[in-house]
Amino acid sequence: MPHTSLLLNFLPVSLSGDTRIHVGYRPYNEDVLRELREEFGESHVFKRDYQEDTISEIPVIPGAEPLSDKSTGVDLAEARWLWKPLLNAALLRLFSGSREITSDYPVSVLGNPKNNFISHANLPDWVRILPLLEFESRTLFGGKSGPQFGLVCNARTRHQVLAGCDHLIERGISPIGRYVQIDQPQRDSRLAPRGLTVGKVSSIDGDTLILEDHRKGYERVKASDARLTGNRADFDWCVNALLPGQGQATLSRAWDAMSALNQGPGRLQMINQTAEYLRTVNLEAVPGVAFEIGEWLSSTDAQFPVTETIDRPTLVFHPSGRPNDTWNERGIKDNGPHDQRTFTPKQLNIAVICQGRFEGQVDRFVGKLLDGIPDFQLRNGRKPYDDGFLSRFRLERANVQTFQANSASREAYEAACEDALKHAADNGFGWDLAIVQIEEDFKALPGPQNPYYATKAMLLRNNVAVQNIRIETMSEPDKSLVYTMNQVSLACYAKLGGRPWLLGAQQSVAHELVIGLGSHTEQQSRFDQSVRYVGITTVFSSDGGYHLSERTGVVPFEDYAKELTDTLTRTIERVRREDNWKNTDRVRLVFHAFKQIKDIEAEAIKQAVESLDLENVVFAFVHVAEHHPYLIFDQNQEGLPHWEKNRSKRKGVLGPSRGVHIKLADSESLVVFAGASELKQAAHGMPRACLLKLHRNSTFRDMTYLARQAFDFTAHSWRVMTPEPFPITIKYSDLIAERLAGLKQIETWDDDAVRFRNIGKAPWFL
Repeated sequence: MPHTSLLLNFLPVSLSGDTRIHVGYRPYNEDVLRELREEFGESHVFKRDYQEDTISEIPVIPGAEPLSDKSTGVDLAEARWLWKPLLNAALLRLFSGSREITSDYPVSVLGNPKNNFISHANLPDWVRILPLLEFESRTLFGGKSGPQFGLVCNARTRHQVLAGCDHLIERGISPIGRYVQIDQPQRDSRLAPRGLTVGKVSSIDGDTLILEDHRKGYERVKASDARLTGNRADFDWCVNALLPGQGQATLSRAWDAMSALNQGPGRLQMINQTAEYLRTVNLEAVPGVAFEIGEWLSSTDAQFPVTETIDRPTLVFHPSGRPNDTWNERGIKDNGPHDQRTFTPKQLNIAVICQGRFEGQVDRFVGKLLDGIPDFQLRNGRKPYDDGFLSRFRLERANVQTFQANSASREAYEAACEDALKHAADNGFGWDLAIVQIEEDFKALPGPQNPYYATKAMLLRNNVAVQNIRIETMSEPDKSLVYTMNQVSLACYAKLGGRPWLLGAQQSVAHELVIGLGSHTEQQSRFDQSVRYVGITTVFSSDGGYHLSERTGVVPFEDYAKELTDTLTRTIERVRREDNWKNTDRVRLVFHAFKQIKDIEAEAIKQAVESLDLENVVFAFVHVAEHHPYLIFDQNQEGLPHWEKNRSKRKGVLGPSRGVHIKLADSESLVVFAGASELKQAAHGMPRACLLKLHRNSTFRDMTYLARQAFDFTAHSWRVMTPEPFPITIKYSDLIAERLAGLKQIETWDDDAVRFRNIGKAPWFL
């Protein structure tokens, strides 16, 4: 059903005036192009013409002429490839001198200092939080009336502490222990200097700051040249230091004001005001030719891209394909898990690892987890967790034993794990699952000292599935705990090797594999060499449902291409054998990646598959991009009631609903994986769609199919009962990379524990 209420933050742009102009041109040279832009960037636009391999020179201010002695007549109305740089240049000219411009692409402009979100009579004006407007030119191809060029507008906020550290020191505020930055001029003089973080202040020598964890060559900087970074931790610290006893209240008021901007009505109002302003000014492409700014692209317009709401996917709870359901919690409570007839063991051995001082609380939690909370029900009469882990997953009474850690140290936790493993060995059995109590404060500990990773490493090495739970979570009231139990019980069953449900696969003549790539970056300090790990998740369609592949992997970023082809080869060979593929069968390979796959990587994957003697293979390489400029507003979305700080609020106002799919082009789609209903709080702002971008070397190009499939995989998580904000192909890969990066910090860890042992066949990383 078409949406009649959607707005896209896209302003259609057209030209008016005499669009015939003279354009200079010269042979393309990278160094020449850079020099021209540096010297003449304010009076001309320089654009590489890839087809002719030349540099086009367009004069954009009165009196300017092409610099080359070669020129040609061009009709701008037809030369749409020039519109993007010309509009970008026009915006820079418009705001230059009146607003602080922080970036030239996207053009980013700070709002009026009078609109500072943080204020207090004793707070200096060099501490500020300002709106930041961003403008990016885009072309949409998904409408019925052909390509549509326009301007995408967005608004967010920027924190700034503009005074040098010498001013802080004069006020008796020491920057020791804080990171500082220096201002560096940008290539274009119209742009504000860019802050470069140079290090953390370790001491002060007169008017000089001595830095540690610093960039090369920045051991010392003058206090007057350095200022605090604008990150939230440094900003909050500065405000609290400037306003003793009143800083936190001042910050809270500022966050409330910013929250209003980040929510639908505030965001729409801000960009509406911006659009109205752009329509009142003379935004010239070149002298005599103006850009005309239209109204926001609405779903009532013929130019609006093709839109749909994707249906909830079908989840299968029996190998026969029946029964099935679109709601995972209801389906599993009514029918039990998909593999209940074959899952073993039915009687679990569960070790509980906890600090002795929390044993009573942990014991109560484990009892509720296993047997349920039958006395708690919602106002509508529904009991979210009345059945418990054992009943829900059709298991028998478990053997549960507790082993105490005498402190919160890594050594104490490892000793408790050793006691548990020794007890099992002495009595001739193995632990199936370990429930480990941890603390919120463990997050701040370095990896090698963190009991979370230490216990996980020791138990996984011994083929024991691990579920860590914070004591703060265990102590929550039943009204919150019932939802936690839903998630924990689901993850535990999956970690044991169980299959709670399968995602129904569409009837197709093709065998299909979907491969996900996610990443995690480890960095010991701000300027240490960071290490990026790439996780790989593989799922395949078989017997009417999608199955998670048995093995998961993670490798350093530089090795991921080879590991991906190796993983793909192993999976294809195994699934081909199990499902009895013929060489002539049609095979579809879909890749979900956290980054844009390069041409050379796509070609390497194709060559690897071709070596497997499959004659009819198609590929789709899909970049699932979280960061992009688009916003979707639903004018009919009044929001959902939500209690926050003892006040009734509405969350998700004007936000799009989960499942909205806008096809921007044959190779780009916006899909809302988490909508207004999935927001936790009103302060979390606008639900954001993900942008799916199909690589040009893809041979399977049905973007509607790929968007629907990616959406379906957000409902196939065995980690939480609620939909994930990303397809599990990406989310699981992120988790694999993050968990293994942390485990590598434990000196006794060995990746072979999850590569070659049975524990690696289950999603141990959930």
